[in-house]
Amino acid sequence: MSSPEQRAAAILASQRFVVIGTTDADGPWTAAAQYRLLPRGLYVESDRGSRHARAIAVSGTASGVVYDSSAAVADADGVQLAFSAREVDATEPAVRAILASRLPRDAGPVAELDDEVAAVLAVPTKRLYVLEVERAYVFDRDAWRSRGTDARLEIEAADVWAALGRP
Repeated sequence: MSSPEQRAAAILASQRFVVIGTTDADGPWTAAAQYRLLPRGLYVESDRGSRHARAIAVSGTASGVVYDSSAAVADADGVQLAFSAREVDATEPAVRAILASRLPRDAGPVAELDDEVAAVLAVPTKRLYVLEVERAYVFDRDAWRSRGTDARLEIEAADVWAALGRP
């Protein structure tokens, strides 16, 4: 049987979308975004004018959930994450540093890095948002299966990222 940290790593490695939660003056907001893995978290691409981008600019925090929506109810599993969040400067060195630091699952060929950087910088309002994991949780499958209780287990984020290939 795999550890909760190994389960979390497997979910993060196999999925592509995170539902990001933020809060602004109008209240809570969630939005799905494609993510890519970084050594201590993940990043998403977004327009600076999006509601979650504006909330991140103000608070520097976000939350997220990654789950397998195709799983049967009895096999439900997911990773909930609390992030410190920031917008990456729209400069060639800053964007290059993020794209070059992606974990192997999301790293492209080095020969394509220049094109990827140029594609991000080509849209004036497009930004990368780094979501650095502060806390991580997985679905408590034992509580669900034995008592029908929807609960979470806090896990060590560093161990999850070590299982993904980089601490």
